[in-house]
Amino acid sequence: MDIRLIIVDNDDTPSAYGVFAVETRDYPFACRYVHETVPGIPAARNRVLDEVGSEGFAVFIDDDEVVSPRWVLELVQVAERTGATFVQGPVEMRVEDERDQWWLQTLFFLQRRFSDGEGRSESWTNNVLVDLKELNRLGCRFDEGLSFYGGEDTLFFQDIIRAGGRGAYAANAWVYEIQQTNRLTWRWAVSRQFRCGTTRAMTVLMRRPKAQSVVYCVVRGSGMVLVGLGWLASSILQGRRGFANGIAMLSRAAGVLSGLVGGRGRLEYMR
Repeated sequence: MDIRLIIVDNDDTPSAYGVFAVETRDYPFACRYVHETVPGIPAARNRVLDEVGSEGFAVFIDDDEVVSPRWVLELVQVAERTGATFVQGPVEMRVEDERDQWWLQTLFFLQRRFSDGEGRSESWTNNVLVDLKELNRLGCRFDEGLSFYGGEDTLFFQDIIRAGGRGAYAANAWVYEIQQTNRLTWRWAVSRQFRCGTTRAMTVLMRRPKAQSVVYCVVRGSGMVLVGLGWLASSILQGRRGFANGIAMLSRAAGVLSGLVGGRGRLEYMR
């Protein structure tokens, strides 16, 4: 494969070019630096789509992840086998301190797994491949109305499905992410779940009729409250894992219900 790395600097000035030049000096494949002055993650990701054209594949991961040796091969093989518009891979969470390992067994960090090639109706940019020819045909872009809140990747893949695209899962396309100790706190974990809930509500409200959105958010939020209370009750037997699962579900439920009435949380990505 012809592999190219594109780095988009989303600062007011091209402040990262010096770091880019040093870090990519001996890379075994082509590296390109571009400067996108419009602030916000959606603008940066749309710039990637502008730069790569309409042939082949684009792959996104988070900036704090490390990929496995066969990562991109697995994504491409599933894409070619299934003809999917996007292919999602799994993320394995790791910790710096083994004493924090229990966090990763809770709903704050657990992620669902699927069989290789199984269909997916949503995804995120922490490990995903996009077929550029199909994407160009469907005309989907990252919504810049969510420039500073997050959730634009959730909405992007939902839009692909709405436009007639398809998703698939590459079970062996692993990437690894270390959860640093300063993130493994109740405050950070609860805030993250709350933001996930508001994101879910926002994406529904932005694309569905108001009445349908209200019903969806009320039912989903109420269901999460019931599940969360069940997990809290189970803490008698499950210990801190049951308690953490309950708090995680209740935090996400609060986010969904807050998002329903207009809450958007913090401007997570404001300069």
